[in-house]
Amino acid sequence: MYTPCEAVVKTVLPNIRALIAKELSENYHMRQADVAKLLGISQSAVSMYVRKNRGIGINLEKERDVHERIIWLSERIFDGSITQEEYISKVCEICKLVRSRGLLCPLHKQYAKPLNLDACSYCLKK
Repeated sequence: MYTPCEAVVKTVLPNIRALIAKELSENYHMRQADVAKLLGISQSAVSMYVRKNRGIGINLEKERDVHERIIWLSERIFDGSITQEEYISKVCEICKLVRSRGLLCPLHKQYAKPLNLDACSYCLKK
């Protein structure tokens, strides 16, 4: 069985990281090496995120409230006012929002092709 969380790991989380990397690089004028250090990833990963070579499985930038949360999160990462637990909580909140809107459903179906997920409504439940 292929769970929605597995689709999140392949699509949503990389896009969240990509948008945070983009925010920190473009709006806070941080060097990629510094962004990488803050996010605990490699500089080459930041480069791929910024150039949109990675983290493009889903476009969360067009989802206004999701993007606003990512901007808020990026600001807190930049100024150092967020704890690890708060970061985890906020990323999970973004993920839950994406799932509750049904944005993950097409990707989950794509990754879980052997399964018949046409009647699946798991993520839409509150």
